[in-house]
Amino acid sequence: MNESDYKIVRITNITDFDFTGKLGARFNGRDFFVPAGGSLLVPLTVGNHLAMHLARQIMIKKAPLRNSKEIDGRGSDRPLWDDSIIEKLKLEIMTEVYEEEPQESLSEADRMIKRVEELNKVVANPDEGESDGNTDTSGIVPVDETNSAIVYQDKAEVIAALKEKGISFDARLGKAKLTELLTVQ
Repeated sequence: MNESDYKIVRITNITDFDFTGKLGARFNGRDFFVPAGGSLLVPLTVGNHLAMHLARQIMIKKAPLRNSKEIDGRGSDRPLWDDSIIEKLKLEIMTEVYEEEPQESLSEADRMIKRVEELNKVVANPDEGESDGNTDTSGIVPVDETNSAIVYQDKAEVIAALKEKGISFDARLGKAKLTELLTVQ
């Protein structure tokens, strides 16, 4: 992302017609719809593009019809607008709203490393900043120190565990009820 991607602008459709701005390949050909009189918050990069195209649409709608003498297929000697008019219209269409703080850009590998670190943080008491005693220095909670019950993936695993422990049961019961039989006994 570049610096202008952190500046957020409001695009306001100052016309009496709906506008759909299509962004090119850089933005995967995404369409952005702004109804007549409506607004849309976008990064400055996108806003510049949308405002320019809306300004051009305004100029095209205001353009006089050409007569039969002017229809020669060239058109380049009779421009519909110049850059100064487009820039003036863009100032009416686009207003800066705020600026976001730049975020660090991470590669996929760095994101994965950060995610693993987050998943394996040492559980700390937020008031005292000390370990809760259930983790080692790696942040991994040892299995034998957890108080969690065995989690059965499906009803068949619960039935197998009940049979192994010799607990009588009604196989028509749901998984939750059968699991209760294991925890009660």
